[in-house]
Amino acid sequence: MTFFGAYIAYVSQTESAERSFRGYMRFCFPARILKHPSLRLDIFFNISFRLLHPFILAPLLVSSAALAAGSYALLTMLFGEVEAVSSPSLLTWTLILVALMIAQDFATFYAHYIEHKFVLLWQFHKTHHSAEILVPLTNRRFHPVQTIIDNGFNAIAVGGLIGVSAYVLALPILDYSLRGLEAYWLINALSFHHLRHSHIRLGYGWLERYLLSPAQHQLHHSSEVHHWDKNFGLLLSCWDRWFKTIVYTNPTEQYRLGLPPGSGDFSTVTGLYISPFRGFVKILRERMQRHAGRSEPAPGPAVPEA
Repeated sequence: MTFFGAYIAYVSQTESAERSFRGYMRFCFPARILKHPSLRLDIFFNISFRLLHPFILAPLLVSSAALAAGSYALLTMLFGEVEAVSSPSLLTWTLILVALMIAQDFATFYAHYIEHKFVLLWQFHKTHHSAEILVPLTNRRFHPVQTIIDNGFNAIAVGGLIGVSAYVLALPILDYSLRGLEAYWLINALSFHHLRHSHIRLGYGWLERYLLSPAQHQLHHSSEVHHWDKNFGLLLSCWDRWFKTIVYTNPTEQYRLGLPPGSGDFSTVTGLYISPFRGFVKILRERMQRHAGRSEPAPGPAVPEA
């Protein structure tokens, strides 16, 4: 799907007489991207993240399947066992898949929304937004704290829906959990997930009122003030329309990516991990100092000397 979407963008942005396989390769892999320091940073950050993941993150992450099994077991303990339907209809599974996709899409949107709106969480989301170019590896440039938050939102939304509805509809919990994985991969495919973090601008025109395009997510990474806190969604654009955070693409618009000046040092792998904690502690300290200042008793009236 990634190269298919890239080809659509290539065809729409070049004259037919100029198209060639070599031109398509240059379109997908331009030298300015391959030589950019941000790409090297993405590569080394991804390597370090993979090495740390089994020891730090894996024990903390709650999967949707585990939460589904837990909620199903709790309902069974409270209300008794139900006899699962041996072969649910195709329509039932289709409706379930759609419901899971909607639940996951909203959970992804809302987690992203609060990571921008709450300044303490924003410190950790800065790691992702520090990229000065977008490449598919940028899709993995997430601080471990943000990964835990995102996973928690998805586990609650998808796992909770699976566990409760599997019990209510008497569906086999294992098969239902697998539908959750199918929903995850289907959303990624339909949203051209890897093109969202790339230099290839693929917009949908009028369809952007309903589906969020890769180009709209690239606007989300813009450092221009009028693009801040826009286009939080993954697949459906209705969430952004309802929260009044949507902005549509303009094929001729130029903008820079990354963070505004003074956001912290994110130029090294160490900085991508450490700078968010520094920002977090700084904000907490400032808030504590303001709170201490407000709680000090006001000076009383001066006592005249005898």
